[in-house]
Amino acid sequence: MLLSGLCLCVAPPAFAVSKETIRIMEQLDALQQALQNLQKTVDTQTAVLKTLVEQTNDSVNAMKARVDALEKTNRESLAKTDNRFDTMTGQMQALSESLEEVKTRVAKLTDQVAQTQTIIQTLNAPQAAQAPPNAANGAGGSSPGTGPGSPPQDPRPRIPDAATLYQSGIADYNGGRYDLAIKDFQQYLQYYPDTELASNAQFYVGEAYYAQEEYPKAIDEYNKCLDRYPAGDKLPAAQLKKGYALLDLGQSQAGARELRSLIQRYPNSREADLARQRLKGLTAAPAAARKRTR
Repeated sequence: MLLSGLCLCVAPPAFAVSKETIRIMEQLDALQQALQNLQKTVDTQTAVLKTLVEQTNDSVNAMKARVDALEKTNRESLAKTDNRFDTMTGQMQALSESLEEVKTRVAKLTDQVAQTQTIIQTLNAPQAAQAPPNAANGAGGSSPGTGPGSPPQDPRPRIPDAATLYQSGIADYNGGRYDLAIKDFQQYLQYYPDTELASNAQFYVGEAYYAQEEYPKAIDEYNKCLDRYPAGDKLPAAQLKKGYALLDLGQSQAGARELRSLIQRYPNSREADLARQRLKGLTAAPAAARKRTR
């Protein structure tokens, strides 16, 4: 009886422990299931985040490529604009010189007309005394230079005068006929190498080559202008355009060195201002490139 009573007393705790164990195991299963669900959620969110990061990187790369292409286009447009501006500047200088030359020729023609009018008035005025008759030169006499003893005509072609050659070169240059302009100015330099406009003619030979983007030939002609005419009016312009031509050939260091030399030699000239602007553009481009790579 006592043993049976003891068994009955001990049996309920065993049943209670088993029930508590089952409940804990169920909670552990629920917790494990929750952890699995959480892991799935984290994996899903990580995949989504990874996709978003990849898409963002692609967008950034595409945007960077567009910015690079846009900057390249802007640089090319700026270079073309500079070239057109340089050509227009040269043409304006040529037109100005042409106008001054025309004014000079008009003044000379005015003087010649005045002299001709004076001669006509003198011839029409009554003479104080008649010239003595000359029987030796009768009607049968021959005019000078036409008789059998007259010297033969010079068969050599007549050399055009300096003003005509120079104005022809200016007109061809302004009209975009650069090959003809080069021939005109070279012929001018052949016949009139020591005139006041010889340095200008030499400069425009280089300008005509520059306008045709024949930069090595342009540099040679600019060097001739700088070396042969050290007192000419086109020294700053020739050195400026030489620097431009070097830059157009991709020789950045040589071009920048030429522009700095121009600024040092002619600091107050208009060409020096243009050189400073070009140098500022050269230094701004590498800075922008370094900023993009950061």
